Amino acid sequence: MKCSITFRVIVKQVWANEADDVELPCDLTPGDGINDSVSMVLWFKDEAGIPLYNLDARDGDLYKAIHWTMSGSLGNRTYFQVDSGSGSARLKIKSVTFEDQGLFRCRVDFDNSPTRNFRVNLTLIEPPSKPTIYDAQGREVTGVGGPFLEGYDLLLTCQVSGGKPRPTVTWWQDDEMLDGVMEEPELLGAKSKFSVNRLFVGRVTRSLWGAKLECRAESRAQGKSKVVVRKVPLDIYLKPAVVNIVIADDRIYAGHPVTMRCESWGSSPAARIVWRLGGLVIRDSSLSSAQRSNLTESKMARVLDKDDDGKELTCRAENPRFPGGVLEKTKVLRVLYAPTAKIELATGYNMDTLREGDDVKFVCNYQSNPEPTSIEWMHNGQQVQHSVQAGVLISSTTLTLRVLTLAHGGEYSCLVKNAVGETSSAPLVVNMKYAPRCKPGCEWQEVTVTPGETIRLHCEVEADPRDSLRFSWTRNSSLGDVFPVNNPRSHSGLLEYTPRLEHEFGTLACWASNGVGRQARPCHFDIIPVKPPEKPIDCSLRNDSSAMEVNCIPGDSGGLTQQFVLEVRTALPSPSPTSSGQLMHQIQSDQGAMSDQQLQQVLSSTPAVYQDRSDEPNFQLYGLVPGYDYTIAVFAETSRGRSSPLLIENVRVAEPIKARAAESRFLGDLAAAVIPHSVAGGNFESAFLIIVAIVVVAALIFVGVGVMIGLMICRRQASPAKPHEGLDDFTTPTYIPAQRVEPRIRYAGDRRRAQRSSLYMEESRNEPDLLQQVDIDLQDDGKDI
Repeated sequence: MKCSITFRVIVKQVWANEADDVELPCDLTPGDGINDSVSMVLWFKDEAGIPLYNLDARDGDLYKAIHWTMSGSLGNRTYFQVDSGSGSARLKIKSVTFEDQGLFRCRVDFDNSPTRNFRVNLTLIEPPSKPTIYDAQGREVTGVGGPFLEGYDLLLTCQVSGGKPRPTVTWWQDDEMLDGVMEEPELLGAKSKFSVNRLFVGRVTRSLWGAKLECRAESRAQGKSKVVVRKVPLDIYLKPAVVNIVIADDRIYAGHPVTMRCESWGSSPAARIVWRLGGLVIRDSSLSSAQRSNLTESKMARVLDKDDDGKELTCRAENPRFPGGVLEKTKVLRVLYAPTAKIELATGYNMDTLREGDDVKFVCNYQSNPEPTSIEWMHNGQQVQHSVQAGVLISSTTLTLRVLTLAHGGEYSCLVKNAVGETSSAPLVVNMKYAPRCKPGCEWQEVTVTPGETIRLHCEVEADPRDSLRFSWTRNSSLGDVFPVNNPRSHSGLLEYTPRLEHEFGTLACWASNGVGRQARPCHFDIIPVKPPEKPIDCSLRNDSSAMEVNCIPGDSGGLTQQFVLEVRTALPSPSPTSSGQLMHQIQSDQGAMSDQQLQQVLSSTPAVYQDRSDEPNFQLYGLVPGYDYTIAVFAETSRGRSSPLLIENVRVAEPIKARAAESRFLGDLAAAVIPHSVAGGNFESAFLIIVAIVVVAALIFVGVGVMIGLMICRRQASPAKPHEGLDDFTTPTYIPAQRVEPRIRYAGDRRRAQRSSLYMEESRNEPDLLQQVDIDLQDDGKDI
């Protein structure tokens, strides 16, 4: 039986990259410590029977052995190198190619020892195929990977095929390995030629934005490798990271433009900026946006008003490609503006029911930023002051008025001031309801009426409300009794009244009432019977070469419009021959002592030669013939008749005054009327009157001379006397008042009217001495003085 021995041959693996220089080892020692020499070394490749390389050392010196190589590409690139003294040797191959790889066998023949064989497997590293990248849906990524959303997961698969030795597939970012776990899928129970690495990121962070991932497939052996890389840029959608609102001005004023800027950073792609004010989107033509990298900036110029104060200004940055990728910044606006104010009644008060005597409270509602520095209350344009005594109470934004009167009516407003400006509220008009009262100026009226005449009395009152006015009338008798007066027009305030008897004259009172109440004080009407007007009083005469003026003071007109009449007559005769001296004495001394009938009798006996009319008792006389005595009578006339005359007698003019008033007129021939009474009369009465006049004039002259002498003596003691030049002026009347002394007063009739009487004397222009006026007391008993 033939025995066979099986030797286990160890094959050494040598890896090389294409174009590398490789060394295939070979052990030249005989083994087992045997001392022997190498006679020959042969290198074979694969199954070839012809050695690739031959070293012949049979001559005994290994280092001087003969080297032989097979011609060809491989043989030309091989060389066997023996290390001295170590027994190791190697076959060097330059620039190996894939055709060079295979199983090399080194056979070593010894002189005495058995041949030894060493096998070396030369294998070239083969790179895998270019990696293929797939996304989570299995789609191949040919360019940019993604997009991937921040905060969400990421899955990329890198797959390669082939490669010797079998490659490792890894994921890298910036030379940092992200995933080195490789999968070797099986196909039908056998390993697939593909090598796969699945990269999974559970939460994408901002660090991956703009990054490039690398899939590396590497075939490595004995420190040598072949690497194939595929870079994948990532498209990462990022939410806005920062949003900020920047307002150019620290203080915002209403009505002034302000620039606002919204800055958003961190969004990819760039964020879209949306402005909101008070919840409403702002679509303004002034909006502008700019983008730099992932920074977005939006500017807006806007004019804010007071209504924007306190509103929220929101800048919203949203990534249009990132669902939910939104970030907002909100800022509450503080807009400074002048106050706005509105005055209202406080709760519980009603303007429709406000009455005199009530209380009222006003509230000033305002809007202001900053807060008001002061609040002032105004009434009809005047500031209201706090006064507890007056019932005016001011507290912050309220004004309280106690116990209202009509003086409290009018417009009320509040003036609010702050650091920006001031504003007055629209006025609130207070029209309180009140009981009737007489209209100002109508509290007491006098009405003159002729007995039997019907008069219309209009009772004018002020009241609120007026639609419910009712009127009633009463009459006060002279004894103080009060009687109601029939009033068929109780709603109009108009009364037709006809007084016939004396007791029906007196005072009528009008009482009005409305829904508030009855007036406290009635409107009075004094019903007075009509009488002729009183004559003018205190008439004075001014006589010089340029004019003659008569100026009087009007008497009582009896409530009617009066006109004044001046008449000029020659010297007045007595009313009868038997009483001429006595009657003339009465006229010259006291006009008031004569009755009106006697005066009218005297005046009618001598016709007037000159007449003038005027609305005022002031007259100028023209055209009187000089050198004669005249009597001037002044009357007052109304629609009820003419008053008794006021007489100015013994009036003379020195020379004619040619000018005349348009309203005056001569009644006939003045010369013809004057001469018969003054010269050509011839009868005893005229002569007697002339003698009496001469005597009176002479007496007055003597009295005047005496008074003048006394005055001159007094003046010489006080100052040097002025020389008297010129003759006496006999054209002036012998009595004109130089000064007026109020007469004693006699009252007659029910109305106790004053009857005054004065004697007049004229002041001479050239004579300083004056005759004093003598007032005559009018006696109630009617006795002559």
